[in-house]
Parts: sequence; structure tokens; C-alpha cells
Amino acid sequence: MGLMPVFVADVDGFVDYAMTLEPFQLDGLVKCPCSKCKCKNYEKPDIIKLYLYRNGFKEDYTVWTSHGEVDNSFVRSQNYVAGGSSGMVEPDVQNYRIHDMIRDAYRMYFDFESGDHIEEAPNDESKYWNIPQGTVDAVIDLMHELVDPNLEIPDNFYKAKRLVSKLGLSSMRIDCSENGCMLYYKDDIDLESCKFCQRAHFKKPPSGKKVVVKAMHYLPLIPRLKRLFASNRSAPHMRWHHENRRLPGVMCHPSDGEAWKYFDRKYPEFVAEPRNIRLDLCSDGFTPYSVSATPYSCWPVYLTPYNIPPEMCITSPYIFLNCSISGPRNPKIMIDVYLQPLIDELNQLWIEGVETFDVLLKQTFNLRVVLMWTISDFPAYGMLSGWMTAGKNMKNAFRKNTVDRDCPPPIYTGEQVWEKVQHFPKDTEEQSYKFDGYGVAHNWTK
Repeated sequence: MGLMPVFVADVDGFVDYAMTLEPFQLDGLVKCPCSKCKCKNYEKPDIIKLYLYRNGFKEDYTVWTSHGEVDNSFVRSQNYVAGGSSGMVEPDVQNYRIHDMIRDAYRMYFDFESGDHIEEAPNDESKYWNIPQGTVDAVIDLMHELVDPNLEIPDNFYKAKRLVSKLGLSSMRIDCSENGCMLYYKDDIDLESCKFCQRAHFKKPPSGKKVVVKAMHYLPLIPRLKRLFASNRSAPHMRWHHENRRLPGVMCHPSDGEAWKYFDRKYPEFVAEPRNIRLDLCSDGFTPYSVSATPYSCWPVYLTPYNIPPEMCITSPYIFLNCSISGPRNPKIMIDVYLQPLIDELNQLWIEGVETFDVLLKQTFNLRVVLMWTISDFPAYGMLSGWMTAGKNMKNAFRKNTVDRDCPPPIYTGEQVWEKVQHFPKDTEEQSYKFDGYGVAHNWTK
């Protein structure tokens, strides 16, 4: 039969390549000619390379019929015998098998009935390669031999991966004013002091090196949403809300609720693309240290996509930590200052959208996103909405041994609320203060 390649999977699941001079086929697998099959009678790689350079592979061996890759679903000629010459396989089968080999070697996609969809190549940001770890280690060894030894190149795949781990899903450290009045962000990034309270941006310890007074950590949202469509594990579920409609009166997912349906009726152009994402935002504070210790609070902000099935919405892979607001004091109504980067991303995702590659349909589409809900307890609700939920106004409204016979307050639409607050100054533009009518006509704090 001549020289043939043998593929051996090691305990880690990686594929090593070896070669035997006289292989034979048993049950669709190439075995060592030894009857016990335990001696691993393989030639060394250097000998195999030399043989291949001189003689090449077996002539016309383009369909790997001697390596257990026989697919009975294809129609073959009557004279076809497993392990025989590939010339006996019909031309269409040959072409398909070559395509299959190339796809397995360079890309990893699942077959998908896309109907009228036109497959496209992924954009540059969405390309992921399917290369064994051993191959990467070999390429790194080659680089060490070819380049200046003084260059600092990682020794292996693990170290290279650790070095570039932050290139995919990045995090940002954003400097803050000491009192939480502003972020040193965008046009204000180079300011030396807060434009509201005049506190210094940096402090200078005895070493003389500038040290930031206060900072927050922000994890950009857009790369995480795009990654949902780049993985075969999550991409098939990003249309679940659209493909699994329940009967009226049955609720098992937020898409069954009236708020979702009202949004669908009002924004049909958003609904026309079922991959567009609906989000919720959740935030609450906690004290990481004991109560008796120095006062300190931490406010994480989470986002969750609601396109996916209900059993996936509440699992940790789909609850995205967006930012962490920490400091000696509760951010209170100044939480809007810390949410500026998120609000900028949400505006971009709603108005413009972002180019995203869908690995399932093999298409690039314009992804848009809407924030549907916020989830919080009552105090955090007051911080996020700007409507006072604590203090003397609330105490006066709910007094002991007092019967309130007034009618319930009116329920305003979003447009009516915006009409009332659109002229209020923003916390990011001016220092907060009590607006005219506070505690009498309204309880707006920002």
C-alpha cells in the first residue's frame, strides 16, 4: 500500500501525527501491523518527513477512505470498496470530501439550514482559528530560531495566551473625581482637577510619582454582545424569543409580557431583525468589609440579554459584569456619573448599531440593542430613576395611624416623564441641587 499517515489522539485530545510503513485497515481504523497492537511500531517523524520529501503520498489518494472516514450517505459507484483507490469514488463525492477536510483544518462551523440567507466570510474581528496547541508551540519554536534571541517571545501556547488574554474582552480603568462629581473621560481625560469640586485628579506620594485619587473599572459591553454571535454555543439561542411564541395567557419568558409586546408594536423596524438584543440592568450595593470596619461600599452593575431561553438568562455566563463602583461612600444620585460609558455604548447600539458576524448563519449584520428594564431594590430604584424613595418626604407620605384617602398617582408614559424632566440639568454637566417644587409638586432629585 505504501506509506500512509496515522492520526493518534493523546490524553489531552490533541492530535499527533505519525506514520507506519505497512499499515492495514481493521474496522475502519489504521492499525499497527503487530497483532497485539501495543508496540506502537511507528517511524520517527524525521524519517517520515524524509520519505515524504522523496516520494510524496500515495498517488491519487485524495479521499481518506483508509482512515475510517467513509460516509455511507453519499452514492458511490458499484465497484467502490472501502480502503480502495479514490478513483472509484464519484467526482462529486471527491469534491465534497476535499472541502470537508479543508473546513475541518481551517474553520469550525456547524451545518445550518439557512434558507434564503447568503453565507458570508466573517469580518476581521470575528475570525477564530482551529489549530491544535502543539502546532502553536511548534510555530513559536520556529520563531525563536528565526528572530533575534533578544526579542521577548513567549515560550509556548499557554504563555502566549496569557499574554494576549485581554485583547478579546478588555477592561478599562477610568479615573474619577474624589467626590464622584465627574469622570476623567473623553474630553475631560487630561484635566488636573475636578471641574465641579476642584479636588485634585492625582496625589503625589513621597516617591514623586503621580497616583490617581480614585478610579472605577469598566468592562465594555459591545465586545461581549458580539461574542454571543461568534460562538456556536450561544449563537443558536439568540433567536429563541422569536422562534418560541406562547399562547395568549401563558407566560414563561419576558417576551410573553405586555411591555415586550408593546415595544414590538411601537418599533417594528427593531423587531424585523430577530437577532437584535433586549437587555436588563441590575445593580445593588454591598459592604465588602465588616460593619465595624471603615465604611466602604461596592456597587456592581450587571447586564443580561433576554433573547435567550429562560433557563440560560440566570446562569453566570450570560450575566455580564459591566462596571464596579467602589469607594468609602454610597454613590447615591451620582450613580449617573459612573454610568456614562455604559450610556454611551447603549446610545450607539440603539441609534447606529454595530457590525456583527453571526457564526450560525455565516452572515454579517447590523446589531442593535435596547435596554428594556432595570432590576433593583427600592433604594437602588430611587438612585437609578432619580425619584426620591427615602427621607422625610417618604416618611410624611407613610405616617403611623394615618389613613390616606387620596387617589393613586397617575401613571405616566415615557414621553410624559421625559417632558417633565428634559429641562433638568444633568449630573454630568452641573452639580446636583433640589429643583423647584421638590417635595411639593414632585420628588425628582436629578
